Amino acid sequence: MDGLKALTAGAAAAERPEPVPLADPPKLPRRWWSFRGMGAWGWTWRAGVVVALGLVAWGVFGFLAIQGAVGQANSRISANAQQALTPAMAMLSSPQNTLIIGSDARPGETRSRADTVMIMRTDPGAGKVKWLSIPRDFRVDLPGQGTDKINAAYYLQGQKGVITAVRDLTGLPIHHIVTINFTGVKQMVDDLGGVTVNNPTALKNCQYTGGTTVSFPRGQLDLNGDEALKFVRVRKCDDDFHRAARQQTLVVGIKAKLASLTNIPFAPWNGAAAIRAIGTDMGTSDLLKLGWLQWRLTADPADRIVLSGIPRYVNGISYVIGEPNLNEQQMAKFVRR
Repeated sequence: MDGLKALTAGAAAAERPEPVPLADPPKLPRRWWSFRGMGAWGWTWRAGVVVALGLVAWGVFGFLAIQGAVGQANSRISANAQQALTPAMAMLSSPQNTLIIGSDARPGETRSRADTVMIMRTDPGAGKVKWLSIPRDFRVDLPGQGTDKINAAYYLQGQKGVITAVRDLTGLPIHHIVTINFTGVKQMVDDLGGVTVNNPTALKNCQYTGGTTVSFPRGQLDLNGDEALKFVRVRKCDDDFHRAARQQTLVVGIKAKLASLTNIPFAPWNGAAAIRAIGTDMGTSDLLKLGWLQWRLTADPADRIVLSGIPRYVNGISYVIGEPNLNEQQMAKFVRR
């Protein structure tokens, strides 16, 4: 009996199939966004994609910020002023003269006088950016008005008038114009988080508007918007020549802040803040090119010129009378490569 059970069990075991080992579960393909089992190459190309997308977003949003600000700035330049400008050649390869006008209205007046009259010359071939300031009291002949101060051209004849006056005085073509009022100076500097300037001459307890006094030591200064405004406006302690030099110094400081490597991530938004404070005929493309030139070109202090003249009263009015021979030499230096 036992033998029969054994035979039966043996037969059953012989008929039972051998167990098949369980197969490993199939491997699912790894999604492109998954970090599972990713090697060095996977990390590298994914990081590259993230950086590329970030740069595209930075460029798009930065461009839109600048373009919106440019629209505001263009609306502040009159049509007849744009017609008075000399058509410009390619900015990245040819010298360009940009007239910079800083204006201020007296209390109770709606029209402004040009307290800052300055030409910025960008010359890619020479690798330089130069500055020529004209003292606000410089005596000139204004068409249809007679003899007057150059700052009166802006008051009497507007943007077109000052373009014409500067062109007639210097003999230089004016390709672009930038206007800014003193409120805009304060706003621009504050929007940039302040600027650093190198003050050429010390000022101590100088009279300022509202019965106050201001002081600025010689050398490097960190200025906020209110301080920058006082820096370019005060003139009771010296004269318009020193004032013009300070104005050039501030413009150079603003340029340096905009073009500094540490500010590159914020450059489009800093640029938009600066553009919102000005009026200009330049479109988005030209302003981007100008920004590139400001970063690339050399600004040598020796290339900052204030047009010379002799302070003199004529019929009881204070003027700066130009010195033709010296002015001619200064103009030759300004355009020389």
